[in-house]
Amino acid sequence: MPWCPKCGAEFRAGLTECSTCHVALVQHPAESSIDEPVDMEKPVAVYVAKNRLEAEMVCDMLRGQGIAVFNRPAAFRQIQAYSGADARFGVEVLVDAAQTARARALIDETNRELEQAPLAEEELARLAEEQALEASEQPAEDSASFRLLPVVIGVIAAALVLLYFVSARM
Repeated sequence: MPWCPKCGAEFRAGLTECSTCHVALVQHPAESSIDEPVDMEKPVAVYVAKNRLEAEMVCDMLRGQGIAVFNRPAAFRQIQAYSGADARFGVEVLVDAAQTARARALIDETNRELEQAPLAEEELARLAEEQALEASEQPAEDSASFRLLPVVIGVIAAALVLLYFVSARM
């Protein structure tokens, strides 16, 4: 089974790229598959973003304030491999435990500012376009239910034909 060297998710055979990180998959998991910065003694999740774009915005803001930060999917690795996790479970933003209070205060202040001065329509449109482009890069995967659809239709058709012949004899 292939693995993502960045987030540590396991994927089913045949896939070649992580749907979350967009990196090439490897055949064996790394010992430490999460991309944690070395300068953090104790990483603590200070925020859970709804998607990767929001997480990157928060990380950029914290880095601009001199806080070492990284993010990772907030889902279990197995769930992430099959469901594209960050859409359902979010993305954790982590900082060193010593920077937790400062990071949370900065995030709260930024959220308050956004509530008071919402983004302009042009900015929202640009962000939506970036998300749409990011989503379209992900390869479509076959769904087992679509592969079973012809079988289900065949069974229903056979049942209808059988019902027709049984009702015609009566």
